[in-house]
Amino acid sequence: MKKSFLLSFSFLVLLIQWGYAQTDTIPSQKLDTVFIQSSRINSTLQKLPAAVSVYQATPDDATRQQLSLQEYTQQSSGLFAQNTNNFAQDLRISIRGFGARSAFGIRGIKLIVDGIPETTPDGQGQLDNLNLGIIDRIEILKGPSSSLYGNASGGVINIQTIDEIEQPFSQWKGSIGSYGFQNFQATGGINAENATYIFHGSYAASNGYRDQSGFKQVNTNFKANFKVSDKLIIKALLNYSDSPQADDPGSLTLEAVQENRRQARAQNVLFDTGESIRQFKVGLSTTWKRNKYTTVEGYLFYNNRQFDGKLPFEFGGIVDLGRDYIGQGASIIYSKGKNTLRAGYDFGYQNDDRQRFRNLEGTQGDLTFDQKERFTNLGVYVTDHLEIDRWYLTGGIRFDYNKLTAVDAFLENGDDSDNIVLNAFNPSIGINYAFLPARREGASTHSIYSSFATSFETPALSELSANPSDEQGFNDALEAQKATSYEIGFKGKFAKTFRYQLAFFRIDTRDDLVPFELEAFPDRTFFRNAGRTNRNGVEVEGVYAFAKAWTVSAAYTFSDFKYRNFTTPNGAFDGKELPGIPKHLANIGLQYRSEKGFYAGIQASIVGLQYANDSNEAEVKGYENINVRGGYDFTYKNAVIRPYVGINNLLNQEYTDNVRINAFGGRFFEPAPGFNGYGGVEVRF
Repeated sequence: MKKSFLLSFSFLVLLIQWGYAQTDTIPSQKLDTVFIQSSRINSTLQKLPAAVSVYQATPDDATRQQLSLQEYTQQSSGLFAQNTNNFAQDLRISIRGFGARSAFGIRGIKLIVDGIPETTPDGQGQLDNLNLGIIDRIEILKGPSSSLYGNASGGVINIQTIDEIEQPFSQWKGSIGSYGFQNFQATGGINAENATYIFHGSYAASNGYRDQSGFKQVNTNFKANFKVSDKLIIKALLNYSDSPQADDPGSLTLEAVQENRRQARAQNVLFDTGESIRQFKVGLSTTWKRNKYTTVEGYLFYNNRQFDGKLPFEFGGIVDLGRDYIGQGASIIYSKGKNTLRAGYDFGYQNDDRQRFRNLEGTQGDLTFDQKERFTNLGVYVTDHLEIDRWYLTGGIRFDYNKLTAVDAFLENGDDSDNIVLNAFNPSIGINYAFLPARREGASTHSIYSSFATSFETPALSELSANPSDEQGFNDALEAQKATSYEIGFKGKFAKTFRYQLAFFRIDTRDDLVPFELEAFPDRTFFRNAGRTNRNGVEVEGVYAFAKAWTVSAAYTFSDFKYRNFTTPNGAFDGKELPGIPKHLANIGLQYRSEKGFYAGIQASIVGLQYANDSNEAEVKGYENINVRGGYDFTYKNAVIRPYVGINNLLNQEYTDNVRINAFGGRFFEPAPGFNGYGGVEVRF
């Protein structure tokens, strides 16, 4: 391992030495003031009494493989991403442990893309339609956020794609890599007198590291900004994603992993497991500055998703899901002097038409399940931000009405239609004190903050319809998960070169939603409520721009998350650690950027041991993962050309990319790829 690390470090040094040879002068790096929008009150990072990580895109993002959002978020403390290579299960992100239990996709975290919710009212989110090549900014608000966004226990991920351009452009990108990886993108921008148009299309495909793990995907995106007047701005969004192939190789036992890491589970091959999706989204958002003090904002969208999936069992092993999701919201913001008040509402309606058929070794058989599932949400909220000298106070309150309905259309075994109402009331309050306020722009500033918040998380419709009794209707035994959070932290910056955050938190939860499998229904995931959990954690992150062209960033997370009261038919797990979350997690990044366009970067992740089941009997070993990438810009006529290369898992570590929590039969492990690479070129006119 030491030898591999020395080789990687030497590689980086050689790149940087070559970069110095390309330029006589090197630009200085500065960390400017960061403004936060995900808090629903426009504030600076320094004044907000919460832990927030911000990623701002740079031209060097072209050198990323752009295979997963994890490439952009790994420098955020408190956030842990898994499953970056199984595209049938989607990326799994957890914030402070919330989301780790997800059977697929992202749970317990509110996803917002270009001001429009991507998370459905029942709390389920996917990012398979996200165009990574046009990401401009990501805000990660950590901790319970239900007073702001409703059904969100762990926090908020707010993603903004390219929105404004200085002049018309076209950009083309192509890359190839290990395991048959391909990624081709085209982006264009047009400026009119009072309008901006952004077009983007991409094609990505791979054979996959493991057997039966390939995928193909086409994404298209269109954005338009219209400045109707000095007071009114309208934004339009159109997105279409088509993924005809996303194979699922399944999870393996430890013995099978040791035998052959690249094999697919035999059961998954037999039943031809995987998924295909088609998703269409259209949305509008407006900002109307009514007068000097009052602004009105609103949004409206429609989302249609068609999902076809094959699971590794016969009865109900083929899923046909059609989803319609509409949403609309509005708010009024009154800002005068040092006080900003915002009041608004969010409405969402989700209509799932779910059918299951027999999976006859990859061929569709008879219908076994036919149910229409609806989730109606109406949330009303008020937030306020007040500044008094060095004190900054933020408070919020929200009420959510949630109605869940199941209409049984498979009446051969009786009518199991059902209705559930899960309402929630959530307050939050935070206070920030600047014990060293900034005396001028760019000066050093330091503050201490404290906050209290509550949250709730309803079971998703797919979780409720997975009934251990194997009946239609909902699993009425499931309750909504609730959490109470206490946090204290420090944040600050030294001039424009060093910024840091430090947070200590405790979160107490009730009725945690926990996945499990049953011997009677192999490979099906069910859910139950744990009594209580205690989550104590520490998060540290910072970025230091030094020596002109150099920037180093680091993040560390300590997670002591345990069941306080949890008993199942298999035993009592009081005092056991929550599975799927490492106790120790660290990330370190070093970047170099010359004035002449040379870029080199190295990213190291250190992931500690985690557990795969509630009893903590199955351990998942920790690992160190180092990635390097580099590129160089040069101009030819009117084109900027950027060739680049990257290497993933430079140490060729054998580690687990995804942990299937509480999987039956010890099938916890999905192996990650070993040493692999990619390269490509981007051309911009």
